[in-house]
Amino acid sequence: MNKEKTLKWLSLAGKGLGFITGLGAIPFVPPQTGILIFAGASILKDVVNRIGDLADDGKANDSFKP
Repeated sequence: MNKEKTLKWLSLAGKGLGFITGLGAIPFVPPQTGILIFAGASILKDVVNRIGDLADDGKANDSFKP
């Protein structure tokens, strides 16, 4: 599995888990935790893309394709 697919699937899994938890579907986990998981997955994906872009060629020019 390549980096692009791995990042997409991890992001999707985190967002899906956060969404389900945010709806209160998991009784022993508070919905606020789900919202934090969802937000964290979104932010983490953006951070990984930004750091990868800067590490790729030192410029923020969307050259990093995970």
